[in-house]
Formats: sequence, structure tokens, C-alpha cells
Amino acid sequence: MPEVVVSFLDGEVLYGELPLLHMDDPFLDLDLHTLDGNARQALIPVSAVRQIDLTKVSQPGNDVDLKELARVALHFIDGQVLRAHVVTPASLQRFGSVWDIIDAKSREHKICAVPYTALKGAFYVRRWDTRPPLERSSSVASAQSGQRQRLAEIQAKRSREGLSRRLPRPLGGLLDRVEPEEGSATRRRRNPRGAVQPPREPGAS
Repeated sequence: MPEVVVSFLDGEVLYGELPLLHMDDPFLDLDLHTLDGNARQALIPVSAVRQIDLTKVSQPGNDVDLKELARVALHFIDGQVLRAHVVTPASLQRFGSVWDIIDAKSREHKICAVPYTALKGAFYVRRWDTRPPLERSSSVASAQSGQRQRLAEIQAKRSREGLSRRLPRPLGGLLDRVEPEEGSATRRRRNPRGAVQPPREPGAS
């Protein structure tokens, strides 16, 4: 059975053996290697696991050109990032993926299994981002701030346009163009400036 190192999301690590390294089952049936010998076996839900690494992996030959391999950055939900060259395409299984990779930093050949619940995303990149973490986070925050500002401007423009459509339009003197009927007691007269005067009382001079 292959020997593995099981890393948990809370930082704990267990060593043991698995019948087969795969992600098709929701639990790991792990034969433990412990110093006290009390615990001999563990049934571990994969949702609690961050990563499972094989301890014995054959190294690739010297004829492997890393420049020809795809670059992937595995972003975990705990904030850690694993940058690696992909030797063979990842095996996407039911509860996780199995990766055959070469670590970009240590140049160590690894075969590891990563549950989907531990992974934020696998990003295939053209080149490595060598900026410090603080600089990368500042760049992302600046881009997000600019995007929020553009969205706010668009929303404000739409609100102004909607308000202008809802406001009542002036009648343009429609009532002033309606002639009153003859003999009406409420006939109105206009002064030279166009203002409407109230009707006069009978006998008023």
C-alpha cells in the first residue's frame, strides 16, 4: 500500500498507508503510523483534508524540460498557494483531483490528491507572479476599488435617467388654448400679458 502524508485544514498531519490514492470515496481508510501505537486505523472524511501526498515518488528523467510543461497555481481556501509544473493532466474524480506535478520552488516531483472542499481554484498561468504577497494583494484591492467606482457611476447614471422619465412634463398651456362656452358665468379674460383674471361680479365697474 502507498505511504502518504495527510494534511488537514486545521494544520494537523497524519502519516499512514492507503489501499489506493483516489478521490472517488467521501472517506479515507487510513492505516496509521503512530509512535504510541494506540491508534491503528482512521476513517477520515475528505472534507476535513487539505492535501494528501505520496511519500515515495519516482523522479522524472533528466530529459524533462520544465519550460514545455504547463504551469498551475493551486489556491487553497486557507490562503496558501502551490505553484507547480504539470507532468500529466490532473485526474478529476468525484470528491477531488489527483495531481502529478513538479514543485516550482523545490523542484520535487509530487503526486498528491486535493479535495474540492479545500481548493479555491486551479489557475493555469503563462508565468509565475514573483511579486511579494503584500504587493499582489494591494494590486487586487486597487483593481477592485476601480471596478466598484465604475459600477457606482453606471448606477448613478441609470438612476438619473430613470428619474427624468418619471417626472411629469409641463402641459405647455393646453388649458389656456381651450375657449370657454358662451354665456358661461366663469368666463375668464386675459390681460395683455397673458395672465388669467377672475370673472367680475355683476355691477362692478
